Amino acid sequence: MRILSTSYFLFALFIVEGYSAALNKTKSALRIVGGQDALIQDYPYQVSILFYGKHGCGGSIINPNYILTAAHCTYDVTESVLAVRVNSSFRDEQGTLYEVEKIFVHDGFDDSTYDNDISILRLARPLSFGTGVSPISLATAGTQITDGLEAYATGWGRLGEHLPASHQLQVVMLPVISTETCAEYYPSGWVTRRMFCAGYYEQGGKDTCEGDSGGPLVVSGIQIGVVSWGTICAAPKRPGAFTKLPEFVDYINSIIYNN
Repeated sequence: MRILSTSYFLFALFIVEGYSAALNKTKSALRIVGGQDALIQDYPYQVSILFYGKHGCGGSIINPNYILTAAHCTYDVTESVLAVRVNSSFRDEQGTLYEVEKIFVHDGFDDSTYDNDISILRLARPLSFGTGVSPISLATAGTQITDGLEAYATGWGRLGEHLPASHQLQVVMLPVISTETCAEYYPSGWVTRRMFCAGYYEQGGKDTCEGDSGGPLVVSGIQIGVVSWGTICAAPKRPGAFTKLPEFVDYINSIIYNN
């Protein structure tokens, strides 16, 4: 996120509006459209990542000390500007706030292509698990991400391309589109082997949107992806792209077990 290299005015403008991508990208950081209201008790792994006290990205709880999110949300910020809100169904209120002690951005993250778009946050104090706060299981190495799987995305992003962000947590079901299939829908090189897509290719209408970046995509209680990028929110023939978690098992383990 290049926002911090601009003036504070530009930072505030884009973060409050939920933009998480650099300003010069054709790809844009993603955001939930066509979903429905949800309660944190049903998705207790979902967190809000705050920038200067305002929601900017989503994330997921992977153990009491670590939060999984997207690299484009955190690669150009310092720990002091971040906080994590847990156990709240609502954007920017209720729940409990936790300071971030350390940011681990994937060394291979490319801010022009969003390849290796994954980051881990270490909290300054451990979470207390209970109703509304619990970890999500992650896909293992070798997990097959195949066309048609029913996946669920959650977040507080915009409700449409030109609509405001949602106050209440949203959830939407998105059919998975494999890496190979999605690569046919975008220019050559846009969809790498470390990405896949999800959405309604022909009709559009349901998608993630600005402010959902970094949040989880879940199949049968297992997180398989991280909300990464898209072009036009919920547009036909433009499904959203996700970081493919089975490709990052070793990376995740190296962080949480060695730090």
